Amino acid sequence: MTEAIATGARRHLRSGADAAAAYRTVQGRVDALLRGRVGECERSVPACPQWSIRQTVCHLAGTAQDLVGTNLDNAGTDEWTRAQLDRLGDHTLDAVLDLWATATETVAEFLANSPKLVGAQSVLDALTHEHDIRGALGEPGSRTADPAFAVAVGFLTTMTDRTIRRNAHPCLQLTTPTTGTTQLGDAAKAPAQVAVELSDFEALRAFGGRRSHRQLSALPWDGDAAPLLPVFETAVVRPPAGDLVE
Repeated sequence: MTEAIATGARRHLRSGADAAAAYRTVQGRVDALLRGRVGECERSVPACPQWSIRQTVCHLAGTAQDLVGTNLDNAGTDEWTRAQLDRLGDHTLDAVLDLWATATETVAEFLANSPKLVGAQSVLDALTHEHDIRGALGEPGSRTADPAFAVAVGFLTTMTDRTIRRNAHPCLQLTTPTTGTTQLGDAAKAPAQVAVELSDFEALRAFGGRRSHRQLSALPWDGDAAPLLPVFETAVVRPPAGDLVE
């Protein structure tokens, strides 16, 4: 354990300006990665097996459009996402990238002026799908010291902290290179304490719904993690049925 332990997940919630900058970064990286690669755009995405690379970008562009148009009543639901794919499904890859690029500055302004948790969740979604696409192409991107992770982790730690406290799960000490060691949950009320140290990338994928139950159980836990595993399955993230190896 590190000597200095942060006791509040909210300390990792970055500013709206940071979220806006991180969102621009992810959009720019995905555009640079995919622009002109028409021959590969229908390749299946292992992390999202129902989607091709192009459909994943349709979701990213569609989400940007919905943020710009404040079409957020059903945000995050399957129906909301399906409407995005229906709306953009007949567009070419570059056309969808163009739509996302066009909306990006307005989205960034929206995130800069939104509650920190909103910005962090938007960056988490975009960053998660960037790595999903990279996995489909076999072209890993930035996995350490990524400013987008620094924003996305704020959402993951805050929501995990809330879930642990609400359900009286064991307290968790999570250590990553970017966050240091953060205590999630209330140690005074927790029945036990568990710790895990992960790379930034592995923390993003494990807490972001990209590791199976078997993979989650196999993380380098210090303590009995079994009572904590329910925090990895929420309305926002769900582990895949099979292992995702990246």
